[in-house]
Amino acid sequence: MGILELGQYAAAITAIAVLLGMFIKWAIVKPIKSYIDQATYPIHPDSNGGRALPDIANTVNRIESRLNDLDYRLNSIEELVTKPTRNRKATI
Repeated sequence: MGILELGQYAAAITAIAVLLGMFIKWAIVKPIKSYIDQATYPIHPDSNGGRALPDIANTVNRIESRLNDLDYRLNSIEELVTKPTRNRKATI
């Protein structure tokens, strides 16, 4: 076996491997990627007119922040209302 014949075998094996890789990408990977893209379209950030999952998470965080603020204000008001006054004399 000469060096030229080994080179030809290597080139043939490389060409077959490249063709096999292209076929796998075209026949297997591309349909799977297409299926995943279709199945996950509703959760893409720019889909659904701004009603995607990341937008929902941001909205929930904003609502939680507002509720925490309201809770703090309500607790402050309750403390003012229920705090006994010292200077008041009992009238009978």
